[in-house]
Amino acid sequence: MVLLIAWTQAATCGEASAAATGRDPDTYPLRFKKHNFEALCYNTLDCQVIYDHTNHTLYGTGKPSPPPPSDDYKKKWGGASYLGVRNFPGPVRIDWTSKDGHSHRAQIDLSEIFKDELILHRTPIEAIPEKAFKGPAGEPEIFVEVNNRTVTVYMKMFIPTKEPQIAGNSRSHFRDDLIEAWRQTY
Repeated sequence: MVLLIAWTQAATCGEASAAATGRDPDTYPLRFKKHNFEALCYNTLDCQVIYDHTNHTLYGTGKPSPPPPSDDYKKKWGGASYLGVRNFPGPVRIDWTSKDGHSHRAQIDLSEIFKDELILHRTPIEAIPEKAFKGPAGEPEIFVEVNNRTVTVYMKMFIPTKEPQIAGNSRSHFRDDLIEAWRQTY
């Protein structure tokens, strides 16, 4: 499992070496010291996600959660609502009941999944404006999704780009790809 996580991070950090590109080695590869957090539950009979001593599913705890609203529902995820969490205050504790009535409990160690504090992204380093970042890159969004029997951890980070990502759209000089970092089915 750890090897898979390490491979996923290396494959999706979108980074060439800083020395090879003439970029500041204190900035590249992009790293983070704080993050934002969001938990989402779908297809459960009950779901509770606790992180940093906070119930992030307070309004859904003790109630069934609906299925995802559409096939492309993840594209509609905005930013995470729990802001500025210093890396990493402890595990994510999840207690939930899947659609088949089975109870599950998991602890997800984000400090292990993101042990190098690398920002997962798919933006090539040469596509990022030279002075877009200095030092730690900022606060990525970390999402934990509970969907029936599967728990998935994602990261999303706003990365400025030199060129628009949508031809003709002057407001598309960025990428914010949602990257899967970890998944487990129970």
